[in-house]
Amino acid sequence: MTEPLLDGVALHRAFSLVAERLQRKGVVGEIHIFGGAAMVLVFRSRLATRDVDAVFTPDGAVRDAADHAARLLGLPRSWLNNQASGYVSRTPGRGVLIVDHPHLRVVATNPEHLLAMKVRAARAVRDADDIRVLIVHLNMLSLSEIRAVVRRYFPDEPLSARSVELVSDILREVRGVVDGR
Repeated sequence: MTEPLLDGVALHRAFSLVAERLQRKGVVGEIHIFGGAAMVLVFRSRLATRDVDAVFTPDGAVRDAADHAARLLGLPRSWLNNQASGYVSRTPGRGVLIVDHPHLRVVATNPEHLLAMKVRAARAVRDADDIRVLIVHLNMLSLSEIRAVVRRYFPDEPLSARSVELVSDILREVRGVVDGR
């Protein structure tokens, strides 16, 4: 069975239910989102995402509230997950505020951090379109600019050959569009 996709409206509804549940419990939570959900909510470059990759706190209360929202909306329990937390920089910087509720703040990671994460992952099918959108958004047209961004967030991890190849291909394509070719 295919998991339901979460568009912007569904994501906001789910976050609203999480906020309501946290409020009933007297807890203030924070969710820092990455990946597809950020692309849907901030850049509107995708119509929907399968899940929300995030880091959240307090873990137990937010997890409970997310499970409650999943039951009410018919979503899988994994709609909000922290599986990508191992790929997040220790210093992700300030993000874009998505939800500002007295009991829940949802912040999308900043575009440069998201670009660094996507470039490191370099999954041609899953990340190429997002990398393209972020490169254009950030007006970056050189590999050295992108290397500098990745180095800022992941200083001890050089780009893989796969990352360099994917980014170089995308840059050639983007520069061709910018140059009017």
